[in-house]
Amino acid sequence: MSAELRDAAVVEAEVGSQRHAMAFRIALAAAGGFTLGHLLGWDFPFLPSMIAVQLLSAGPSLDVRRAIGFVVFMALGCGVSLFISSAFADKPLTLVVVVGLLIFLAFLAVARGKAAAVIFLITTAFVPLMAFSSIELAYGLVHDLVLGSVLALFLVFLVHALFPGRRGTEQSRSEAAQEDAPVTVALANTGVVMSLFVYFMGSGTPTSIIVLMITAITILQQSSIAGREAAFGLVVGNIAGGLAATVAYLMVSLLPSPAFLFLVVLFFGLVFGARIAESDKMAPIYTVGTVTMLVVLGLGLSPLPQDSGTLFLSRIATVIVASLYTIGVASVLRSLLARRDALA
Repeated sequence: MSAELRDAAVVEAEVGSQRHAMAFRIALAAAGGFTLGHLLGWDFPFLPSMIAVQLLSAGPSLDVRRAIGFVVFMALGCGVSLFISSAFADKPLTLVVVVGLLIFLAFLAVARGKAAAVIFLITTAFVPLMAFSSIELAYGLVHDLVLGSVLALFLVFLVHALFPGRRGTEQSRSEAAQEDAPVTVALANTGVVMSLFVYFMGSGTPTSIIVLMITAITILQQSSIAGREAAFGLVVGNIAGGLAATVAYLMVSLLPSPAFLFLVVLFFGLVFGARIAESDKMAPIYTVGTVTMLVVLGLGLSPLPQDSGTLFLSRIATVIVASLYTIGVASVLRSLLARRDALA
């Protein structure tokens, strides 16, 4: 009996050690990527940390082949998006149709468990919309996405070297969730994103575009949106991320130093990272909260022009509205499409 208890204690200690390692990996990558993006003066300084957090939350470390493929996919997606933006710049209706088709295909691939399709989803949703607002900002976004991907991958390799984890204990996290009705989910998700896309073609500043679209896409990637409790959790996760960003912004404003910025992001990265590492079921909620914190804080410190519609506290309200809109509309569309399929 004592041997069994001893073995159980060893297993529990090992699991705890792996959770701590994962939390530190997420926090260190978030802090390092964010601080470097800010020091380099990027328009979107949060991108390296956001990409790194999402990669680390997925589970196991990347090998060199997959890392190269990730950067190639990101560069290819940005190139295609820029081409579409240039080709249909004077044909907004055609642009909406082409972008909508590509986003649907990307969501369909994600719903079928192809995690790499998220890259095309991000580039297709952001780059043409940013180009419609400002071609200079679109090129800046592409620059930050491609170089941010390289920096994020470097950070992923670095933190795995500093805090190694056992491959077997993280393998289950790497498998992308597959939806039961991928076409229905893809259609509903596309409807949400394209409604925002069309809205921002007529109005919207770069910061409001980024906040709402990243919030929507991050939520729509989670298969747990279908559950009422999980959907509520995603909203709470966004609110928590926004509040954390507010506190972090106030702290950094009082002591504007790269070293202090690193420590502040590291602290909140540990808070969210520990929760991500603790639970597989709740991990998507805390991942959404982490991304929200990084995006809102990053835009607050960004060199992008700030106007009355993008005051820092206003972005918190924007995140909440975006969360409610995304979950509400996606749930309604999925229900309607599923009912239509059942009657067909």
